[in-house]
Amino acid sequence: MSRFNSSSYALQQQIQAATAVNTTLTAPIYGAYWTKGSSPTLVRTNNAVGMNAAAGTDGNFVQNDFDNAEIYREIGPVTDTLGNTFIQIPKFYIRKQDGAGFKTWQISKYQYPGFYLPKCFWNYETSQELPYVWVGAYNASLSAGNALQSVSGVFPLVNTDIINMRTYAQANNTGGLQGYQQLDIHVVDVLQTLFYVEFATLNSQAIMQGWVNGRFVATDLATVATTSSNQIVVANATAAGYAVGQPIAIGVTQGGNEVCYGRSITAIATYDASDMAITFDGAPVSVAVGNYLYNVGWKNGFSSNVVATSGSISSNTDGLHPCVYRGIESPWGDVWQFVDGLNITAYQPWVCNDANQYASDVFAAPYQQLSYTVSTTNASYVEAMGYDSAHPYAALPVTVAGSPSTYYSDYYLIAGGSQIALVGAGWSSGASAGLSDWDLGAGSGHSGVTLGGRLLKKAL
Repeated sequence: MSRFNSSSYALQQQIQAATAVNTTLTAPIYGAYWTKGSSPTLVRTNNAVGMNAAAGTDGNFVQNDFDNAEIYREIGPVTDTLGNTFIQIPKFYIRKQDGAGFKTWQISKYQYPGFYLPKCFWNYETSQELPYVWVGAYNASLSAGNALQSVSGVFPLVNTDIINMRTYAQANNTGGLQGYQQLDIHVVDVLQTLFYVEFATLNSQAIMQGWVNGRFVATDLATVATTSSNQIVVANATAAGYAVGQPIAIGVTQGGNEVCYGRSITAIATYDASDMAITFDGAPVSVAVGNYLYNVGWKNGFSSNVVATSGSISSNTDGLHPCVYRGIESPWGDVWQFVDGLNITAYQPWVCNDANQYASDVFAAPYQQLSYTVSTTNASYVEAMGYDSAHPYAALPVTVAGSPSTYYSDYYLIAGGSQIALVGAGWSSGASAGLSDWDLGAGSGHSGVTLGGRLLKKAL
């Protein structure tokens, strides 16, 4: 009996046709191919064929072939003159194709035919290519001078909106410095493409779940008043949902952080038969009965305990610990990330290429309308992303019929009216979080304890 598999042969022919590049150069191209089937697993193509990637935990070594590959091996930490830590990503080019029954991602350090340059590698004043982009290694925090920063040892900036976050980022552009901005659609494209090609899956949480199983429950309340102490007393059932090392805050309102914000749990012990005392670090505070207890974004700098290029502290699978992708802490989970350069009105996305012209609630030049509208169905898992050949970097949900383990495996939120964009989900999002989790349902004035940002710097 013949062992020839006609369907497999046909797929291989389709992959070869879709990923072929007409050139005499031999510079590496790393690629991934998707049949658009329900499985989020991708097929490696071009020079990525036969390569393997893995994520580690803590000090555990894992073998990752991409650590020695072009582009990936050049990704690493840098520190600017202000003391911010970034991850430098070298200039590279992307080719995407989207057809009936297939979708491809390809990257190379050389601009082969059909490859585009991400706009984060372009200087709009001099019309020149830029050699790299710096992506904040940490969730953004705020300096004493009200400038956005990327530093270790502090908790993420939350409870502010995308407009303030943009202003804080641009506040670094003084004294001859320039190129500072907040995370935008072009760097999201870079990170998504690098990840898809490296790990050959659309299901980012299958590689690292991230800090997504934290608590934000309205019944997590203080049961005993304490004065000038480092404890909050809660019911036994409430305490069972928390663990030593986790970050917390206490508020008069849920998410308000009025009592304290950015504390780490140091101990959990019996208080009486019905209650437990949760001890935390930092200055003493007074807690009233009925005050809210909840988790928050993780303290920056945790990735110093992870030796692999990507991985998590303690566990990649329990959702109780944050992850790091190639030195970039919490690319999903932890706190939502505001995404600049993308506005939505009545389900129609508009994008901007030049970071110097970013503004919220603009639906005219310099913003450009995408050729597709996003799905109008709120709160579901993504099946398909839109594709605009003139703006291939903007991949937003157009069909939602998936699950946590199928298609893109990430969630989608949307609302009518004028909206901004957030990506990645937060520390209480569970299985809905991920690198392709989009929230397009918030207005430009929206803020909250689960919303944060990230500082970028172009090579200007």
